[in-house]
Amino acid sequence: METIEGGGAEKVLRNLVNNMDQTRFDITVQTVYPDGGAGLLSPGICYRAMYPVRTRVTELLYRLETASGLAYRNRMADDYDIECAYLECGATKVIAGSTNRKAVKLAWVHCDLCKAMQDPEGFAKKTRPYYRKYNRVVCVSNLGQQSFRKLYGDEIPTVIVHNTVDCEEILQNAQVPVSDLPEAPLVVSLGRLSEPKCYLRLLKAHKRLLEEGIRHRLLILGEGPHRLMLETYIRENNLGDTVSLPGFKTNPYPYLKAADVLACSSIYECFSTFVTEGLILGKPIVTTDVSGMRELLGDSEYGLITRIDDGDFYEGLKKMLLDNKLRQNYTHKAAVRGRDFSTEKLITETETFLDNCVNNRG
Repeated sequence: METIEGGGAEKVLRNLVNNMDQTRFDITVQTVYPDGGAGLLSPGICYRAMYPVRTRVTELLYRLETASGLAYRNRMADDYDIECAYLECGATKVIAGSTNRKAVKLAWVHCDLCKAMQDPEGFAKKTRPYYRKYNRVVCVSNLGQQSFRKLYGDEIPTVIVHNTVDCEEILQNAQVPVSDLPEAPLVVSLGRLSEPKCYLRLLKAHKRLLEEGIRHRLLILGEGPHRLMLETYIRENNLGDTVSLPGFKTNPYPYLKAADVLACSSIYECFSTFVTEGLILGKPIVTTDVSGMRELLGDSEYGLITRIDDGDFYEGLKKMLLDNKLRQNYTHKAAVRGRDFSTEKLITETETFLDNCVNNRG
């Protein structure tokens, strides 16, 4: 993994390795440069960095060695039974250059490639030679798998392995008191302030609801390149008293727990960690119909799924805010559904998959 610091796939990887059975698996996690996330790994996990420090020289060296297929040989080679590229692009190229013939090679895909890439067909053409080096491509949702197959066909075997969440950590950290909570009713969203999350859609819905007299506060937790654009929209539409962008929170769970509604306005996801965590906390959820949501929420059985459309998302959020019985119903059903994503269950499924890979050599 290029880095293990932060949220998203980085957090999912930490959840996975930290909960695996170290009496059965000898685990090494390797990043490109020394990484702050290494301090979050459990004792007993071996951590390595490919390069001792990040400089212009090592950045150039990384690009050159990766492009030439030498990054693995020069920086990673060891006697592994399983080698995993845990994210698309850089990590996938590095492990594709493996000289370890005995190792089972697995490439994780955490996104819907057809939607995540500006030129999906061009991306597939460039990366097909790398993915052909792998025994399996691991997709984290059904739609993610369908997207991969659409681009690469059936020549590259795929399997679905759902992301691991740390339920105990979520529930425990949600109890930590915080002093900066906005007043209720409170809508909370969590994620990188970037194009895929489409927070402008959420802000537009928030503005429209206020104009209709539906009082509520909006809290968006996260940091990213769209901050300035979102702040500009908030300022130009006089939403400063009702919207907060407090940035990245190392412990977001007290805010999720305090929410009356959790909202996901994304253009695309693959298997949303935020929504999974919301289910574990038993929260009412409104989300666009992006990849992974129907696996998590059924056909709006455990949370309200809307079309990927500004108007339909607004209607869903309005319905959830105005209907107390609906929120109570989804609160109960979310808690029930959250049990299906227990850490123990997800870890067992992943460990069984890895065992089978070794026993059957892919």
